[in-house]
Amino acid sequence: MKKLLFATALLTSLSLASYGQNNADSTNRSKPIIDEKTRQDVREKANQVDEKLNEEVEKSINYMQNNQLSWFQPGNVFVGGGVGFGTTSGKVYSDINARLGYFFQPGFAAGLRFDYDRLVGNKYHARQAGIFARYYPFRTRVSSFVGASLNGGREFSENIPSDTKATYTSVGLELGAMFWILHRLGAEVSYEGNFYNKFDPSLGRGKGGRLKFGVNYYFGQVGKRGIRLAK
Repeated sequence: MKKLLFATALLTSLSLASYGQNNADSTNRSKPIIDEKTRQDVREKANQVDEKLNEEVEKSINYMQNNQLSWFQPGNVFVGGGVGFGTTSGKVYSDINARLGYFFQPGFAAGLRFDYDRLVGNKYHARQAGIFARYYPFRTRVSSFVGASLNGGREFSENIPSDTKATYTSVGLELGAMFWILHRLGAEVSYEGNFYNKFDPSLGRGKGGRLKFGVNYYFGQVGKRGIRLAK
């Protein structure tokens, strides 16, 4: 009985759909659900939306080009530093970091970095140094960036004998934003995920990620006559 009712309902639905699509008007000609005029109106609206979207994209590109800070041009040098915080296995650690960078291409910088980590309420601490690279796709007074780093470090803990060198390597992936606050000075906030080849057992599964706050000072372009200050 259920199969019979289902088949009847399906046939009825198909018949109604066919009738609606091919319903004849007073001239006994086939009359489609969407006529040609409606289709033309839809195409015109779609073209208008596409033109408006392209116009807004062009305005955005022009704005970024016209308001681009000279900080991010090739040859510019910057120094920065900040603090970071993270959690792992219910424990909190702090981080002090410093960096020195140089722009090789517009928006692309690479340089050296140093980090000092300390586990709150624990004798554990670590020092690491490495190289980093960043790319700033948007380079106005509010700028975003993505970055990566390769580091080597050493851990110190009550679980590590004093005559043992507990070394490690790490890879960091970073995503953040920087804000122009003063002439040649920018403030930034970022989140960095870290991946270690080994770590002290007191940290559980590793140090995890960290939320970082810092500042950068942009000296300007390095030339034959020294450093030319950035505008």
